[in-house]
Order: sequence, then C-alpha cells, then structure tokens
Amino acid sequence: MMSIIPGAQVTSNELQQVVAYILDIAAMTATITALLEKEMAGFAKEMLEIDGRFPGFGRRLRRHASREIERAISGELPILRHEFEELLKSRLTPDDITTALAFQRERVVAELRATAFITSLERGDHDDTSLSARMSAKMNQEQHAVVARFLQSPCGMKLIPLTQQMQTLKYGWMQAIANGVSARLPLIGKGILRKHYSRVAKS
Repeated sequence: MMSIIPGAQVTSNELQQVVAYILDIAAMTATITALLEKEMAGFAKEMLEIDGRFPGFGRRLRRHASREIERAISGELPILRHEFEELLKSRLTPDDITTALAFQRERVVAELRATAFITSLERGDHDDTSLSARMSAKMNQEQHAVVARFLQSPCGMKLIPLTQQMQTLKYGWMQAIANGVSARLPLIGKGILRKHYSRVAKS
C-alpha cells in the first residue's frame, strides 16, 4: 500500500495554484473573445444586414457566443490544467514550485499581469512573443529587478525554456475554442432569428 507523504499534498496544491496563475481564466476569456471577433469578420456583412431588420441582433449574437465560450472553457480547462501540471511537475522540484508561487503572488507580478491584459486589448494583439517584448519595454526599474531576480533563481532558469512551450499550448488551446465557437455562429444566429420571429408572430 502506498504511503501518503504529508508534504506531497501541499506541493500538489501549490502546483495547482501556480498553474491557475498561468492559466488566468479572465485573461484567457478576453483573448478568446478577441480571437472570436476576428473570426466573425467574415460573418459581419450578413450580421449587419440582419441587424438592420432586427435591431440588437449583433448584441444578442455576441452574448450567446460569450456563453458558448464559457461552456467550452469550463469543459476543456481541466485537460489543459492537467497538461501544465504534468509538464511543470516533471521539470520542477517542490522548492521550485514554492518559489514560483511566491513570485506569482508578488505585487509587481500582479501589476505586470494587469499591464499585459490592458495592452493586449488596446493593441488587439495576443501574440505572446510581441506581448512579452512590449511588457519588457514598459517595465519600470522595480519590475525589472523583481523579474530578473526570479529569472536568475534555479526555478526561473528552469522555467525559461518551458515558457514558449507553455505559451504555444495555451494559445493553441484558445484558438481551438475560438474556432469551435466561430463554426457554430451561423447555427447560433439562426436560433436567435427563429426565436425572434416566433415572438413577432405571437404578438
């Protein structure tokens, strides 16, 4: 029978928290929504024509699309989290995980997450490489010092080569959800119109 090591569960919980910071749901939802807006470009002309006869159609379509995104994230996120946990667990020691969690909780890191989020929305650019470059250019002296200190730690040096792999996984996952919802937009639109005309017929 396998014995349970008291510290093992703590490490597991810390690992889950580190991954939760990396896979920030609010930021990913915003990115997927922005990606979906791009996917909707080809749908825009028909949508505008319909909107002229049915004021508010575009707004309702986006509201339904947001619900689809939420459902997709809820269903698929556990798989992505597991992939990240397995990847980090295979490369980091328990001490590394503790260090990574402490770094994620730093006030400066929270500020950088907010800056990345706002900048990405303003620029409409969610490419992680260019986003990282813009973040670095905008960082102040304190922020640079905190990040540099972490990157020079044993944990930071292990994470550097993993960053691109994790970002590629995350971005591919978000793009797949955006594509899936985009493919259902015509069906969603028909459903909205059907309900609308049904209400009109009854009035």
